[in-house]
Amino acid sequence: MKKETLYAFLRLLTALVIGLIVSGIFIALGGESPFYAYGQLIKGAFAGTMNIITTLRWMVPYIIVGIAAAMSFRAGLFNMGLEGCVYIGALTAALAGTFITGLPPFLHITVCLALSLFAGMLWLVIPAYLRSRYGVNEIIFTWMLSYIAVLLCQYLVAQFFQDPADLVSAPQQVRTPFIQESAKLPQLISPYQLNTSLYIAIGLAVCYYIFCRLTRAGYEHRMLGLSKEFARYGGVDVKNMQFFSLLASGGIASLAGAMEIMGVHYRYIHEFSRDSMGPNGILVALMGQMSPVGIPLSAFFMGALQNGARAMTRNADVSLDTIRILIAVIVICITAEGLYEILRIKKKQREGD
Repeated sequence: MKKETLYAFLRLLTALVIGLIVSGIFIALGGESPFYAYGQLIKGAFAGTMNIITTLRWMVPYIIVGIAAAMSFRAGLFNMGLEGCVYIGALTAALAGTFITGLPPFLHITVCLALSLFAGMLWLVIPAYLRSRYGVNEIIFTWMLSYIAVLLCQYLVAQFFQDPADLVSAPQQVRTPFIQESAKLPQLISPYQLNTSLYIAIGLAVCYYIFCRLTRAGYEHRMLGLSKEFARYGGVDVKNMQFFSLLASGGIASLAGAMEIMGVHYRYIHEFSRDSMGPNGILVALMGQMSPVGIPLSAFFMGALQNGARAMTRNADVSLDTIRILIAVIVICITAEGLYEILRIKKKQREGD
Protein backbone atom coordinates (compact mmCIF):
# COMPACT_ATOMS: atom_id res chain seq x y z
CA MET A 1 0.00 0.00 0.00
CA LYS A 2 2.83 2.40 0.84
CA LYS A 3 4.49 1.67 -2.49
CA GLU A 4 1.24 2.33 -4.32
CA THR A 5 0.79 5.64 -2.48
CA LEU A 6 4.36 6.68 -3.22
CA TYR A 7 3.95 5.71 -6.87
CA ALA A 8 0.72 7.71 -7.15
CA PHE A 9 2.40 10.74 -5.57
CA LEU A 10 5.38 10.55 -7.91
CA ARG A 11 3.06 10.16 -10.88
CA LEU A 12 1.10 13.26 -9.92
CA LEU A 13 4.30 15.21 -9.22
CA THR A 14 5.66 14.28 -12.65
CA ALA A 15 2.43 15.41 -14.30
CA LEU A 16 2.58 18.71 -12.42
CA VAL A 17 6.18 19.35 -13.53
CA ILE A 18 5.28 18.59 -17.16
CA GLY A 19 2.33 20.94 -16.94
CA LEU A 20 4.45 23.74 -15.50
CA ILE A 21 7.08 23.29 -18.21
CA VAL A 22 4.56 23.35 -21.06
CA SER A 23 2.64 26.33 -19.71
CA GLY A 24 5.93 28.05 -18.92
CA ILE A 25 6.79 27.93 -22.62
CA PHE A 26 3.62 29.86 -23.44
CA ILE A 27 4.37 32.40 -20.71
CA ALA A 28 7.89 32.89 -22.08
CA LEU A 29 6.52 33.33 -25.60
CA GLY A 30 4.38 36.11 -24.19
CA GLY A 31 7.49 37.95 -23.04
CA GLU A 32 7.28 37.19 -19.30
CA SER A 33 9.51 35.17 -17.00
CA PRO A 34 7.86 31.85 -16.09
CA PHE A 35 9.66 31.83 -12.74
CA TYR A 36 8.35 35.27 -11.82
CA ALA A 37 4.84 34.36 -13.03
CA TYR A 38 4.77 31.15 -11.00
CA GLY A 39 6.09 33.02 -8.00
CA GLN A 40 3.16 35.43 -8.28
CA LEU A 41 0.77 32.50 -8.60
CA ILE A 42 2.05 30.88 -5.40
CA LYS A 43 2.09 34.21 -3.62
CA GLY A 44 -1.44 34.98 -4.74
CA ALA A 45 -2.68 31.62 -3.48
CA PHE A 46 -0.88 31.34 -0.13
CA ALA A 47 0.89 34.57 0.89
CA GLY A 48 -1.03 36.27 3.65
CA THR A 49 -4.26 35.63 5.49
CA MET A 50 -6.48 37.08 2.79
CA ASN A 51 -5.04 34.88 0.04
CA ILE A 52 -5.24 31.69 2.12
CA ILE A 53 -8.84 32.42 3.07
CA THR A 54 -9.74 33.15 -0.54
CA THR A 55 -8.16 29.87 -1.64
CA LEU A 56 -10.30 28.05 0.93
CA ARG A 57 -13.33 29.97 -0.31
CA TRP A 58 -12.78 28.63 -3.83
CA MET A 59 -12.06 25.14 -2.54
CA VAL A 60 -15.57 24.73 -1.08
CA PRO A 61 -17.66 24.54 -4.30
CA TYR A 62 -15.03 22.35 -5.92
CA ILE A 63 -15.27 19.80 -3.10
CA ILE A 64 -19.03 19.64 -3.46
CA VAL A 65 -19.17 19.45 -7.26
CA GLY A 66 -16.22 17.03 -7.26
CA ILE A 67 -18.15 14.66 -5.00
CA ALA A 68 -21.21 15.09 -7.22
CA ALA A 69 -19.16 14.09 -10.27
CA ALA A 70 -17.65 11.13 -8.45
CA MET A 71 -21.10 9.84 -7.47
CA SER A 72 -21.89 9.26 -11.13
CA PHE A 73 -18.40 8.30 -12.30
CA ARG A 74 -17.97 5.58 -9.67
CA ALA A 75 -21.19 4.01 -10.93
CA GLY A 76 -19.84 3.99 -14.49
CA LEU A 77 -22.00 6.95 -15.55
CA PHE A 78 -21.12 10.38 -16.93
CA ASN A 79 -23.16 13.26 -15.56
CA MET A 80 -22.12 16.09 -17.86
CA GLY A 81 -24.93 18.32 -16.62
CA LEU A 82 -23.35 19.40 -13.34
CA GLU A 83 -23.21 23.06 -14.35
CA GLY A 84 -26.94 23.08 -14.99
CA CYS A 85 -27.60 21.50 -11.60
CA VAL A 86 -25.46 24.19 -9.97
CA TYR A 87 -27.66 26.86 -11.55
CA ILE A 88 -30.89 25.08 -10.63
CA GLY A 89 -29.76 24.82 -7.03
CA ALA A 90 -28.69 28.46 -6.97
CA LEU A 91 -32.02 29.79 -8.24
CA THR A 92 -33.98 27.51 -5.91
CA ALA A 93 -32.01 28.74 -2.90
CA ALA A 94 -32.43 32.36 -3.98
CA LEU A 95 -36.20 32.04 -4.31
CA ALA A 96 -36.55 30.11 -1.06
CA GLY A 97 -34.34 32.61 0.71
CA THR A 98 -36.37 35.53 -0.62
CA PHE A 99 -39.99 34.41 -0.48
CA ILE A 100 -40.12 32.03 2.52
CA THR A 101 -40.52 34.19 5.60
CA GLY A 102 -40.88 33.86 9.35
CA LEU A 103 -38.34 31.09 9.92
CA PRO A 104 -35.39 31.19 12.33
CA PRO A 105 -31.96 31.18 10.64
CA PHE A 106 -31.05 27.52 11.18
CA LEU A 107 -34.41 26.30 9.91
CA HIS A 108 -34.48 28.74 6.99
CA ILE A 109 -30.98 27.70 5.86
CA THR A 110 -31.94 24.03 6.18
CA VAL A 111 -35.09 24.54 4.11
CA CYS A 112 -33.17 26.40 1.38
CA LEU A 113 -30.55 23.66 1.13
CA ALA A 114 -33.15 20.87 1.21
CA LEU A 115 -35.20 22.47 -1.56
CA SER A 116 -32.07 22.99 -3.66
CA LEU A 117 -31.07 19.37 -3.16
CA PHE A 118 -34.53 18.21 -4.21
CA ALA A 119 -34.56 20.54 -7.25
CA GLY A 120 -31.19 19.24 -8.47
CA MET A 121 -32.36 15.64 -8.14
CA LEU A 122 -35.67 16.40 -9.85
CA TRP A 123 -33.86 18.02 -12.77
CA LEU A 124 -32.12 14.72 -13.58
CA VAL A 125 -35.09 12.39 -13.06
CA ILE A 126 -35.77 11.97 -16.80
CA PRO A 127 -32.18 11.17 -17.93
CA ALA A 128 -31.69 8.95 -14.88
CA TYR A 129 -34.87 7.02 -15.63
CA LEU A 130 -34.11 6.63 -19.34
CA ARG A 131 -30.51 5.56 -18.66
CA SER A 132 -31.38 3.00 -15.99
CA ARG A 133 -34.47 1.54 -17.67
CA TYR A 134 -33.75 1.82 -21.39
CA GLY A 135 -29.99 2.35 -21.63
CA VAL A 136 -30.30 5.82 -23.18
CA ASN A 137 -26.90 7.52 -23.28
CA GLU A 138 -26.73 9.91 -20.34
CA ILE A 139 -23.76 11.94 -21.58
CA ILE A 140 -25.47 13.91 -24.35
CA PHE A 141 -28.78 14.06 -22.47
CA THR A 142 -27.31 15.62 -19.32
CA TRP A 143 -25.01 17.87 -21.32
CA MET A 144 -27.91 19.35 -23.28
CA LEU A 145 -29.98 19.65 -20.11
CA SER A 146 -27.20 21.78 -18.64
CA TYR A 147 -27.62 24.40 -21.37
CA ILE A 148 -31.39 24.31 -20.88
CA ALA A 149 -31.00 24.80 -17.13
CA VAL A 150 -28.76 27.86 -17.47
CA LEU A 151 -31.01 29.52 -20.05
CA LEU A 152 -34.17 28.58 -18.16
CA CYS A 153 -32.85 30.21 -15.01
CA GLN A 154 -32.00 33.34 -16.97
CA TYR A 155 -35.49 33.46 -18.49
CA LEU A 156 -37.33 32.89 -15.19
CA VAL A 157 -35.38 35.59 -13.37
CA ALA A 158 -35.65 38.12 -16.20
CA GLN A 159 -39.39 37.56 -16.65
CA PHE A 160 -40.69 36.88 -13.14
CA PHE A 161 -38.13 37.40 -10.37
CA GLN A 162 -36.02 40.35 -11.47
CA ASP A 163 -35.11 42.79 -8.69
CA PRO A 164 -37.43 45.80 -9.29
CA ALA A 165 -34.63 48.23 -8.40
CA ASP A 166 -32.51 46.86 -11.24
CA LEU A 167 -35.12 47.73 -13.84
CA VAL A 168 -34.02 51.36 -13.45
CA SER A 169 -30.47 51.27 -12.09
CA ALA A 170 -29.07 48.17 -13.87
CA PRO A 171 -31.48 46.87 -16.53
CA GLN A 172 -28.72 44.80 -18.14
CA GLN A 173 -28.36 42.72 -14.98
CA VAL A 174 -30.34 39.51 -14.52
CA ARG A 175 -30.61 38.97 -10.79
CA THR A 176 -33.12 38.45 -8.03
CA PRO A 177 -33.63 40.60 -4.92
CA PHE A 178 -31.37 39.90 -1.95
CA ILE A 179 -32.28 36.93 0.22
CA GLN A 180 -33.39 37.47 3.79
CA GLU A 181 -30.87 37.66 6.61
CA SER A 182 -32.19 34.40 8.06
CA ALA A 183 -31.19 32.54 4.87
CA LYS A 184 -27.59 33.79 4.76
CA LEU A 185 -24.73 31.48 5.70
CA PRO A 186 -22.64 33.19 8.41
CA GLN A 187 -19.16 34.39 7.45
CA LEU A 188 -16.30 32.71 9.25
CA ILE A 189 -13.88 35.64 9.06
CA SER A 190 -15.35 39.02 8.22
CA PRO A 191 -15.14 40.68 5.69
CA TYR A 192 -13.93 37.70 3.63
CA GLN A 193 -16.32 35.53 1.62
CA LEU A 194 -15.37 32.28 3.35
CA ASN A 195 -18.46 31.11 5.24
CA THR A 196 -19.91 28.13 7.05
CA SER A 197 -20.35 26.30 3.76
CA LEU A 198 -16.78 25.15 4.47
CA TYR A 199 -18.13 23.03 7.34
CA ILE A 200 -20.90 21.67 5.13
CA ALA A 201 -18.40 20.72 2.42
CA ILE A 202 -16.17 18.96 4.94
CA GLY A 203 -19.18 17.17 6.41
CA LEU A 204 -20.22 16.09 2.93
CA ALA A 205 -16.71 14.74 2.27
CA VAL A 206 -16.90 12.75 5.51
CA CYS A 207 -20.30 11.34 4.52
CA TYR A 208 -18.90 10.42 1.12
CA TYR A 209 -16.00 8.63 2.82
CA ILE A 210 -18.39 6.68 5.06
CA PHE A 211 -20.59 5.81 2.08
CA CYS A 212 -17.66 4.60 -0.04
CA ARG A 213 -15.67 2.73 2.59
CA LEU A 214 -18.08 1.60 5.28
CA THR A 215 -21.46 0.84 3.71
CA ARG A 216 -22.82 -1.98 1.60
CA ALA A 217 -24.39 0.51 -0.82
CA GLY A 218 -21.00 2.13 -1.33
CA TYR A 219 -19.44 -1.25 -2.14
CA GLU A 220 -22.22 -2.03 -4.61
CA HIS A 221 -21.83 1.44 -6.09
CA ARG A 222 -18.14 0.85 -6.76
CA MET A 223 -18.82 -2.68 -8.02
CA LEU A 224 -21.28 -1.31 -10.56
CA GLY A 225 -18.62 1.08 -11.89
CA LEU A 226 -16.11 -1.70 -12.31
CA SER A 227 -18.42 -4.11 -14.09
CA LYS A 228 -22.16 -3.94 -14.56
CA GLU A 229 -22.46 -7.66 -15.30
CA PHE A 230 -20.38 -8.61 -12.27
CA ALA A 231 -22.51 -6.34 -10.11
CA ARG A 232 -25.69 -7.92 -11.46
CA TYR A 233 -24.40 -11.42 -10.76
CA GLY A 234 -23.44 -10.25 -7.28
CA GLY A 235 -27.02 -9.32 -6.50
CA VAL A 236 -26.85 -5.56 -7.11
CA ASP A 237 -30.03 -3.92 -8.38
CA VAL A 238 -28.24 -2.29 -11.30
CA LYS A 239 -31.18 -0.23 -12.56
CA ASN A 240 -31.96 1.31 -9.19
CA MET A 241 -28.29 1.95 -8.45
CA GLN A 242 -27.83 3.76 -11.76
CA PHE A 243 -31.02 5.75 -11.23
CA PHE A 244 -30.18 6.94 -7.73
CA SER A 245 -26.51 7.56 -8.55
CA LEU A 246 -27.47 10.14 -11.17
CA LEU A 247 -30.07 11.68 -8.88
CA ALA A 248 -27.55 11.96 -6.05
CA SER A 249 -25.02 13.51 -8.42
CA GLY A 250 -27.49 16.20 -9.48
CA GLY A 251 -28.66 16.90 -5.95
CA ILE A 252 -25.18 17.29 -4.52
CA ALA A 253 -24.11 19.59 -7.37
CA SER A 254 -27.12 21.80 -6.71
CA LEU A 255 -25.90 22.34 -3.15
CA ALA A 256 -22.78 24.04 -4.50
CA GLY A 257 -24.93 26.59 -6.32
CA ALA A 258 -27.16 27.09 -3.28
CA MET A 259 -24.23 27.80 -1.00
CA GLU A 260 -22.70 30.25 -3.48
CA ILE A 261 -25.93 32.24 -3.30
CA MET A 262 -26.47 31.91 0.44
CA GLY A 263 -22.88 32.51 1.47
CA VAL A 264 -21.27 34.74 -1.19
CA HIS A 265 -23.64 36.64 -3.48
CA TYR A 266 -26.83 36.71 -1.33
CA ARG A 267 -28.95 36.79 -4.51
CA TYR A 268 -29.11 34.89 -7.75
CA ILE A 269 -26.93 36.60 -10.35
CA HIS A 270 -26.94 35.13 -13.81
CA GLU A 271 -23.54 33.76 -14.84
CA PHE A 272 -22.37 33.75 -11.22
CA SER A 273 -20.49 30.55 -12.12
CA ARG A 274 -18.09 32.26 -14.49
CA ASP A 275 -15.33 29.89 -13.43
CA SER A 276 -17.41 26.91 -14.62
CA MET A 277 -17.93 25.04 -11.38
CA GLY A 278 -19.46 22.06 -13.16
CA PRO A 279 -16.61 21.29 -15.60
CA ASN A 280 -14.00 22.12 -12.97
CA GLY A 281 -15.77 19.79 -10.53
CA ILE A 282 -15.38 16.99 -13.06
CA LEU A 283 -11.66 17.76 -13.27
CA VAL A 284 -11.43 17.76 -9.47
CA ALA A 285 -13.06 14.32 -9.31
CA LEU A 286 -10.65 12.94 -11.91
CA MET A 287 -7.64 14.57 -10.25
CA GLY A 288 -8.66 13.04 -6.94
CA GLN A 289 -9.28 9.69 -8.65
CA MET A 290 -12.82 9.80 -7.18
CA SER A 291 -11.33 9.11 -3.75
CA PRO A 292 -12.97 10.51 -0.59
CA VAL A 293 -9.54 11.81 0.43
CA GLY A 294 -8.26 12.76 -3.02
CA ILE A 295 -11.22 14.97 -3.95
CA PRO A 296 -10.77 17.50 -1.08
CA LEU A 297 -7.04 17.64 -1.81
CA SER A 298 -7.55 18.20 -5.52
CA ALA A 299 -10.26 20.78 -4.71
CA PHE A 300 -7.73 22.67 -2.60
CA PHE A 301 -5.27 22.49 -5.49
CA MET A 302 -7.88 23.81 -7.93
CA GLY A 303 -8.86 26.56 -5.51
CA ALA A 304 -5.22 27.61 -5.20
CA LEU A 305 -4.88 27.69 -8.99
CA GLN A 306 -8.00 29.80 -9.41
CA ASN A 307 -7.00 32.25 -6.69
CA GLY A 308 -3.34 32.40 -7.66
CA ALA A 309 -4.22 32.89 -11.33
CA ARG A 310 -5.87 36.19 -10.52
CA ALA A 311 -2.74 37.50 -8.80
CA MET A 312 -0.65 36.17 -11.66
CA THR A 313 -2.74 38.15 -14.14
CA ARG A 314 -2.51 41.37 -12.14
CA ASN A 315 1.16 41.29 -11.15
CA ALA A 316 2.95 39.38 -13.91
CA ASP A 317 1.10 40.86 -16.90
CA VAL A 318 0.19 37.37 -18.06
CA SER A 319 -2.97 37.18 -20.12
CA LEU A 320 -5.98 35.29 -18.89
CA ASP A 321 -5.72 32.99 -21.91
CA THR A 322 -2.25 31.96 -20.75
CA ILE A 323 -3.67 31.30 -17.29
CA ARG A 324 -6.28 29.02 -18.82
CA ILE A 325 -3.55 27.18 -20.70
CA LEU A 326 -1.66 26.75 -17.44
CA ILE A 327 -4.67 25.28 -15.65
CA ALA A 328 -5.71 23.14 -18.62
CA VAL A 329 -2.29 21.60 -19.20
CA ILE A 330 -1.72 20.81 -15.54
CA VAL A 331 -5.17 19.33 -15.13
CA ILE A 332 -4.92 17.30 -18.35
CA CYS A 333 -1.59 15.85 -17.28
CA ILE A 334 -2.85 14.96 -13.82
CA THR A 335 -6.20 13.56 -14.91
CA ALA A 336 -5.02 11.62 -17.96
CA GLU A 337 -4.78 8.36 -16.06
CA GLY A 338 -8.04 8.91 -14.22
CA LEU A 339 -9.82 9.61 -17.49
CA TYR A 340 -8.30 6.49 -18.99
CA GLU A 341 -9.64 4.45 -16.09
CA ILE A 342 -13.13 5.89 -16.58
CA LEU A 343 -13.08 5.11 -20.31
CA ARG A 344 -11.77 1.62 -19.59
CA ILE A 345 -14.69 1.02 -17.24
CA LYS A 346 -17.16 2.19 -19.88
CA LYS A 347 -15.54 -0.08 -22.46
CA LYS A 348 -15.88 -3.09 -20.16
CA GLN A 349 -19.53 -2.28 -19.58
CA ARG A 350 -20.21 -2.06 -23.33
CA GLU A 351 -18.53 -5.40 -23.85
CA GLY A 352 -20.69 -6.90 -21.11
CA ASP A 353 -23.96 -5.53 -22.56
